[in-house]
Amino acid sequence: MNDICKQIIDNEDYQIPEFEDILISFKKDSKTFVIYSKTKLQFTTISNLLQNFNIKITDAASFEVNGIFVYKIKTDIHHIDTFLKNQSVFLEIIKKALQNKIYTLCKLYYMAWEGLDLREISLLRALIKYQNQLFYEFNENLIISALLNHSKLTKHIIEYFKNRFSTKDLSLEDVVLKEIKNIASINEDKIFRVLFTIVKNTLRTNYFLNKETISFKINTQNFKNILFGMQPNIESFVYHNDFNGIHLRMSKISRGGLRWSDRIYDFRDEVKDLMITQEAKNALIIPEGAKGGFVIFKDSVSKNEFKHYYSLFIDALLDLIDIGDVDVVKYDQNDFYFVVAADKGTSAMSDTANEIAIKRGYFLKDAFASGGSTGYSHKELGITAKGAIHTTNRFFMEKDLDIYKDRLSVVGVGSMRGDVFGNGMLLNKNFLLLGAISHSEIFIDPNPDPKTAYEERKRLFENSLGWSHYDKSKISKGGGVFKRDEKSIILSDEIKQLINYSKDTISADELAKALLRLKVDLLYFGGIGTYIKSSDEQNIHISDKQNANIRVNGNEIKAFAICEGANLALTMQGRYEYALNGGKINLDAIDNSAGVNISDYEVNLKMVLNPLVDKGKLSEKEKIKILKEIQNDVIEKVLHNNFSHALLLSLDQRRIYKEKLIKILDILEKNSDYFKRKNYHIPKNSEIETVYKNDQLIRPVLATVMLYSKIFLKKYILNSNILDSHFYDKYLKEYFPQDFYKKFENEISNHLLKREIIATQIANNIINSHGIGFISDYHEKSFKYKIESYIIMNELINADTLRKEAVEKINNIDKQYDLLLDIEQTIKFAVKWMVKTLENSNIKPLLFITYKEEMRKIIGSGEELEIYEKWKDFYKFLPAMFVIKHEYNLELKTILDLFKLIISKFKINRLLKEVKSIKPKSRLEKNLKEEIERLIEYFVITFAKEVINSQHFDTKQLKKSFENYISTKSEEYEDIIAEINNMKKEKKSLLLLSHIADSLILKLLK
Repeated sequence: MNDICKQIIDNEDYQIPEFEDILISFKKDSKTFVIYSKTKLQFTTISNLLQNFNIKITDAASFEVNGIFVYKIKTDIHHIDTFLKNQSVFLEIIKKALQNKIYTLCKLYYMAWEGLDLREISLLRALIKYQNQLFYEFNENLIISALLNHSKLTKHIIEYFKNRFSTKDLSLEDVVLKEIKNIASINEDKIFRVLFTIVKNTLRTNYFLNKETISFKINTQNFKNILFGMQPNIESFVYHNDFNGIHLRMSKISRGGLRWSDRIYDFRDEVKDLMITQEAKNALIIPEGAKGGFVIFKDSVSKNEFKHYYSLFIDALLDLIDIGDVDVVKYDQNDFYFVVAADKGTSAMSDTANEIAIKRGYFLKDAFASGGSTGYSHKELGITAKGAIHTTNRFFMEKDLDIYKDRLSVVGVGSMRGDVFGNGMLLNKNFLLLGAISHSEIFIDPNPDPKTAYEERKRLFENSLGWSHYDKSKISKGGGVFKRDEKSIILSDEIKQLINYSKDTISADELAKALLRLKVDLLYFGGIGTYIKSSDEQNIHISDKQNANIRVNGNEIKAFAICEGANLALTMQGRYEYALNGGKINLDAIDNSAGVNISDYEVNLKMVLNPLVDKGKLSEKEKIKILKEIQNDVIEKVLHNNFSHALLLSLDQRRIYKEKLIKILDILEKNSDYFKRKNYHIPKNSEIETVYKNDQLIRPVLATVMLYSKIFLKKYILNSNILDSHFYDKYLKEYFPQDFYKKFENEISNHLLKREIIATQIANNIINSHGIGFISDYHEKSFKYKIESYIIMNELINADTLRKEAVEKINNIDKQYDLLLDIEQTIKFAVKWMVKTLENSNIKPLLFITYKEEMRKIIGSGEELEIYEKWKDFYKFLPAMFVIKHEYNLELKTILDLFKLIISKFKINRLLKEVKSIKPKSRLEKNLKEEIERLIEYFVITFAKEVINSQHFDTKQLKKSFENYISTKSEEYEDIIAEINNMKKEKKSLLLLSHIADSLILKLLK
């Protein structure tokens, strides 16, 4: 033994105490650590550990006694009193690190000098990890450096956090702010202000539950102004040594999937982008958008490890909501609704999540994570594919084709073993699938036989097999299956002809690109990845790197239509470019919305049934049976939503001109914090024509605006007092399957999300029927009256039945669209007058509905289409007739007959028809059109009142009373009536029609 060791080691060191695996002591006088271990330790490990505390080693020695390894480390500790005060913390950190229970290298261990124990240091690390995900301005090392430079302030922030969620003592806030103010460095000042902003806006934490995880919920809404882009309002962060996770929500009533992310450094950004997409997609369902994700820091994870981490993530998130077994300090209230869904990497985890929810007593039970063994399986039902194909069929219907029956050439992305691709390619036995690209293979069938190919696709799907298992004897001549990583593929003459290629060999990447560019009827996306961008975009800026080598530009796509069964198959600009090049496309959030829609139904149905199971009124088996029995009804409702969206977009392309779009965009941007046109690459007002083709707004833009218009309308309804009336409860009945509602009406009437369901149904119905133009004249005070007026007018004329008949009985698409647009114009005309009346009177909106029965008796029964054609000209004036009835206490038939006489005498319907037929070329002409309509409307209603108020008005001799009144006004109206009758001879113009309308009003005022 050398001299230095003799100087350090003494006889006492050979007296080995009893211990389990590692024992550490500290000798105050010599400032020496003595470490006893039953396994050999690396001296560098010990040295690195002490460096975390900025403790320098002056001497060291090690030896072995009877299998026990002893290490003596002499140090030069300057602040020995501080060390001794916090000795237990230092020794605990060293011991656990040597036991491999915590990190060996961690700069934050330095906070032991301030007395922070391991749990408090973990809390600090959690806050730093979250701050680093929230802001990119400063990386993790810079944040840590700043916090250690001002360790006393850092300690105060941790104490503030603990006090906030234990004693609710917030008195340290002034101390913290004063210390931050004294920081000289502007960057360090920013770091501390952001950290303290996070802490001050933390609403709940599981810190004091002493679990493996540390989770906290943040009210992000309070500091959105310092963040970039669209942000959630509520988020939860989960910290663990081996994984970190986040969950973002737009509101307390939100839903979305949880994914296993591989973006360790910016997973919040990935989740945030997906939450924004989910927010739009959730426009047609009850909750708003949410998304969650987590990263695991290990390179490889077993199934059991993954399940363990996923379970910890779920458990930590549940700690932050209103759940029976959690008692924590809260700075928010009523956070009871929290649901999740499967996503990338978590498709088989719904049952695990539900087991945790049930075990913890969460009231949603197996409704917590949809799609589990007791719910609606997307793959078994094929619902996402069915919805996507159903939506895309609109393009083919407009060509007098049927996507379910006709022979249509298809190129696809996906595998037959997959849910969306596999189910989608089985919906038409006559699909001619020429080629498909999966993540590892390329399938080509140059001249497929539909029947043979369908049967083989079906076999692959049912056995969950990939393209390599396709029976080669059933592929047409020259076709085959190729690996996506092949450098050189020898081409058959048939493939060369298919892809219009002259060379004998091609790389797999170029072959995949050639398939994407084929001129086919349908390009169907059912697999993960982004395959189409715009020619202005660079691959480096697109997050999907795996498919960068085969990605093509939107202007290269020759397919007639694209169906986005999968998310993010195209970039938004890629969609625009394809659509502007004549391609038919909607939006991923439109095409594949059926999956999220049916999952939301599952949750809301279980929210009715689960309490009955708890009360013993239903068994779990009976509950599952009921869900199965109504499954087809639910699917029908979901697919109807897809149908309605596609129809709405086609109608809106015909009625949303540039000036109206600009108004809608301005309203959404000014009145919401969740829509910014730049996030969707929608151009500024002066360049808005760049998203129009042949005077029609391209559908990806239109679809985006439509989704946010629904969100806007739904939020307005929820924040108003509209739903205070039980009249709107009928929308609750409309939402649920008919038989289910009849059986559980009482339970449904007390549904926890009753208001949200009704508001969603109203918003969907209004926008689906009237289009995004409904919000184009938004005024905060009068908008309530517009919503109520539209609903009432819709009800008065049985418009829902009328539209249904139009869709089912009018086969000519153009005529069908014309009628549907005409219905909305009729309702719009009446609604405008109603809104103006309601604003300026004490009349309650529901007064109008009380006259429906009397009105229907006059109109008679029969098919609504026939009734509409007969009475549509009078429907426009129904509200005015009802108000006159209310004011003068006359029979409705009398008022109706009077209006008939006025409309006939002054050719009002002809005037209105002529106004409607003129397409405005400018905003001025549009305003003039609306002004003419208002003047004509005013004339008819006011003239009717003048007749009623005339001296010899007699309801029993109505026609005579009318003619007598007209005769007294003959001088005033003779010329204008003649001018109206002679309109056929003159070229119609807004100027002429404006002159006539003005003349009518002037005569009225004489």
